Amino acid sequence: MKKKLVGMTVLMASSAAIHAQSTVTLYGVVDDGITFTNNQGGHQDYQASNGALGSSKWGFFVNEDLGGGYSAVARLENGFDVNTGKFNNGGREFGRQAYVGLGSPFGSVLLGRQYDLVLDSLLPLSGAFKFAGILGTHAADVDNMWGDYSLSNSIKYLSPVYGGFKVSALFSLGGVAGDFANGRKESLSVTYGYNALSASAVFSRVRNPGTSIYDATANPAAGTTFVNPITNPTFSGYTSAQTLQVAGAGVNYKIGAAQLGFIYTNTRFEDVVRTSSTPFSGTATFNNFEALGAYNITPAWLMGVSYDYTKAETAKYSQVNFGTEYSLSKRTLFYAITAWEHATGTDSTGKQAVAALSFLTPSSTANQIAVRVGVRHTF
Repeated sequence: MKKKLVGMTVLMASSAAIHAQSTVTLYGVVDDGITFTNNQGGHQDYQASNGALGSSKWGFFVNEDLGGGYSAVARLENGFDVNTGKFNNGGREFGRQAYVGLGSPFGSVLLGRQYDLVLDSLLPLSGAFKFAGILGTHAADVDNMWGDYSLSNSIKYLSPVYGGFKVSALFSLGGVAGDFANGRKESLSVTYGYNALSASAVFSRVRNPGTSIYDATANPAAGTTFVNPITNPTFSGYTSAQTLQVAGAGVNYKIGAAQLGFIYTNTRFEDVVRTSSTPFSGTATFNNFEALGAYNITPAWLMGVSYDYTKAETAKYSQVNFGTEYSLSKRTLFYAITAWEHATGTDSTGKQAVAALSFLTPSSTANQIAVRVGVRHTF
């Protein structure tokens, strides 16, 4: 009897020790505000603005220590609209991220729906991430640096940091029977960080972006009706491309309380198919240049400004972004953002280019100004 009691005690102690090595973290962000726009479809507008500084979301992160430097990890992350309660990300319950994987001394391998490496490597260096939010993305977020479109069926490798360098790679299976290339995605990035310097370079390639990331119901075919999922005319005329390719690099440098940065991205819509809603055919290129500066007036008060210049295939877009945020605590802050965009040339649909700040209804003219004020809480 004593042996049984001792055995049960040892078993319970072992079970408790194993349980103590596993953690489940609930986290999230609630972000909301008010936006004034001088021109949306020809009219001034005031609107409630979910996720102005960063998307509202919640999720679970699971980490189980397996011993010897190994761990099992999993993440489920949902994006939602705080003003309506609806799911974002195409109505998916966990549309932002949903993956499981294994961590080791040699790096981590993650399987599921995940962010593109363009976001992982370049967004932290951008003005949009630091102070300007969604309004401060490059023209219509054509390079997906804000991460509007996550990558399904993906396998991601994240290396350990060696001498300040980290290498990441992603491969996504298309999931189309008999057509291995359809919807396939590849991405590779290298990041470096040491003291005041941070730098990244990335390359990403997506086959059939219309269906594989933009959520079109069917692949486009020449001369047919294509139900275009993208409404922003900056690049909506190119979404019938057979391939989307993004390459970019960025650098940040801190000087005391100040930060300076520069980002370049090249976005190519290759082999665009002419359809009822996409009148262009061939290859269309966007070159984007961003310069930014930010300064902490106090540890709690940050101000920043950035300038974006985008040269599209037949249009040009200039944008100035200003943002300031004040932290009331480690979890809660107030912010104000202003963005102005000016467009010239002919847009992707073959019409006179108009200003169309990300996720706003396009202006009826070449200019658009938006001002947002809001509050953000993290938990």
